[in-house]
Amino acid sequence: MPEQQKLYIIRKEYDGFGGAENVSKRYNDHFSVHYDTDLIYAGTNLGDCRFNGNKGPGWWRSLSFSNSVNHFLRKRNDSITFSMTRGIPGHVFRVGDGVHNRWLAYSNTGFLKRFINPNHIITPKLERYSIEHSGWIVPNSNMVAQEISAEYPQCTQKIKVIHNGFDPNRFQFADEAKRAALKEEIGTMPNVLQLLFCANGWGRKGLEYTLELVSRINQESRCYLWVLGRGNQRHFTAQCNDLGITNYVTFLGSQQNVTKWYQMADLFVLPTAYDPFSNSCLEALACGCPVITTNSNGASECINSHNGLVVHSPKKVFSAPAVDWSLKARYLDRSEVSQSVSELTSENEIKAYLKLLKS
Repeated sequence: MPEQQKLYIIRKEYDGFGGAENVSKRYNDHFSVHYDTDLIYAGTNLGDCRFNGNKGPGWWRSLSFSNSVNHFLRKRNDSITFSMTRGIPGHVFRVGDGVHNRWLAYSNTGFLKRFINPNHIITPKLERYSIEHSGWIVPNSNMVAQEISAEYPQCTQKIKVIHNGFDPNRFQFADEAKRAALKEEIGTMPNVLQLLFCANGWGRKGLEYTLELVSRINQESRCYLWVLGRGNQRHFTAQCNDLGITNYVTFLGSQQNVTKWYQMADLFVLPTAYDPFSNSCLEALACGCPVITTNSNGASECINSHNGLVVHSPKKVFSAPAVDWSLKARYLDRSEVSQSVSELTSENEIKAYLKLLKS
């Protein structure tokens, strides 16, 4: 049997919790069938080489990681590189974090904040280096592809959009009988609208606007919210107190099995300020749960009138039309919601990447 070609998968952060970190592990598992793969991330060793980037401020971690990895790769011209990190070019560079300057615009970061924060100066430079020196540029949404074309018009011909994929063995449609059994197991209130918010970094992902939505809905009908993931719980508990919805919100922290929460919820809410492509939105849809999110989320490309609602800014998620739509969301055909993303499986995603790597 011929020896497999070497493939290095590179992602600076790899703590096993965040969506992008889990994606890198998934790629490693799938690509290892076809290549001799190694996953490189900050703070690890490969042979006698140490990869920096796990100590110091953010801008220093980015610089030190990219420098150590690029030094390592220069001596390995016979290998293939699948990069997921700014500052490290690859045969394929997956732009899973979006375009940094576009994120600054979405977040209304002013000139002064950009100037005094080294991260906002260094990150665009690292990003440009990867985009200009990589073979294929792969954003995970058309939204990010358009942003790359606007920011780096000279590289447009190298762009190939590959949407994120979900694991159909893990994220599956649940019929009403299964949903009822799951709800009975955890003791949910019957005949109430059950919302779900699942994300890390609750500020950027729009939890404050989700809580406003809960408050507005409760003025018309009983509504509860489950909050999954990591964030500043003290801050948002205070907001719940101010809104008078403390008894209608439950903070559940990080969950190993998020599938059952998607299956039980009537509506998944993610009014994110900016997200290249939210995995959680795709996973919720795959489980049959309708989604309401913003048009600054690449996953909004999966949403239509039969499976969700797209609003034009985070604040619009608690507007009167969005509240009216949310009250009706539970009556959507959940099997149709699940079927709407049936083609966006991880298997099809991997096939698309393998085609680029082999080219």
